[in-house]
Amino acid sequence: MSAISDALAAIRQLILMQQRMDQLDGRITQLVADVDGLTDALSNMRDRVSRLEGIIEGAALAARQRRIEE
Repeated sequence: MSAISDALAAIRQLILMQQRMDQLDGRITQLVADVDGLTDALSNMRDRVSRLEGIIEGAALAARQRRIEE
């Protein structure tokens, strides 16, 4: 009877491990989605910062041009 108990315990452990692996798979899938969202947000922010830098550089250049003309 002990061998059967050990076999059933091993099968139970395998089932529990499979359930845990399924949970981890779901968590990893969610993390991938989160990272993709962060990547998109970073790309958008980089574009916005680049535009702001262009505006600031343009304003600085325009200010220098006005001084030369004066």
